[in-house]
Order: sequence, then C-alpha cells, then structure tokens
Amino acid sequence: MTYLENKKIFFSLIDEYAPNNQFFTEDEDARTKVALLYAPAYQELADFRTRKKLKEYEVPDGEGYEQFKLPKGKQVRTITGMDENNNKRYVDYYTLGENIYIKREKGRVVIEYIPFLQLINEDTDDDFELEIDQDLQAILPYKVASDLFKTDPGEDYTAFEKEYQRRLQLINTSTFGISANITEGEL
Repeated sequence: MTYLENKKIFFSLIDEYAPNNQFFTEDEDARTKVALLYAPAYQELADFRTRKKLKEYEVPDGEGYEQFKLPKGKQVRTITGMDENNNKRYVDYYTLGENIYIKREKGRVVIEYIPFLQLINEDTDDDFELEIDQDLQAILPYKVASDLFKTDPGEDYTAFEKEYQRRLQLINTSTFGISANITEGEL
C-alpha cells in the first residue's frame, strides 16, 4: 500500500475525505499535521514487527579473510555459512566497524538482518510504498486518527484508540509457521 492510499483511509476515518481536492481533504489542520502524525505512528508499528532482509556474499577460496560491507540496518540477526552443496557450515568471521571479514573458504554467507526503514516526513512522496507488513498498514490510520484527536478537546479520540488497540491485539506476532524436522529412518 502506498502512503497516499493509507492517508485516504485516514481522511475517511476522520470524515474529512474529499476525493476531488488535490490534498484529498479540505481540513487544513489535518492536512498540515498528517505527515508529522504519520511519522511516530509508522515508526511504532515498524518497531512492533520489522521485516527481516537477507544479504548474500560469495566467498572465494584462499588464504586470509575476505572483506565485505555489513548491510545497513538496526541489527544483524544471523550469519549462516553454506558450502558449494548448500550444506550449512561453520563460518569463521569477525566484524570491525561497518565491515565483516569472512575466512576465505569457497561457499556463501547469508546475513539475516533488520533494516532501517525510510521514515515518513513532510517530504515523503505519496507514491512511497509503506515498508511495514499489510496487517500493520491496515491499523496505521487508526493510530494516526487517535493521535490527531488526542489534543483536540472538542473531539473524542478514544474510539480510534480503542479500535487501534483492539486491532493491534489481533496481530499475529509469531515469526514462524509450522515447522518440522525430517530425518532419515524408520517410522
């Protein structure tokens, strides 16, 4: 979903959606605050569950260590080595600054990491693809609506806050589905 599609849902929720307006709302207050309200709500949901990414390096055979750039991200989760036949193997490595040094032994190294997300700000384009999972994208407008009305004494934000919290509780936080170990042998 794009940032614009999500904003349209937000404007609809607060009953300010104007499809024929170039800003999709006639509410000046909501229009000027929208990016600033999306920024912390988007970051909160990104921290709730961030997509992991993989970076793969081909390691040549030889003496010493091969230098690679570590992927830019918040946290390296796992470093897995594989030989030429895709069998898992021990990897001798060390990190120094923004680099990882991997012992030269023919194969691959796969680094699983949590990337930094592009944050939403006043300069974010409407066609920006949200980098959080679809279930989190669906509750983002409720969080933004709640935040918009928290400081407005004439509005009741609690309906949006309750719906946001209700939907948040329904989010599946498991990172893995069903798993099974299959080994050779008799049943």
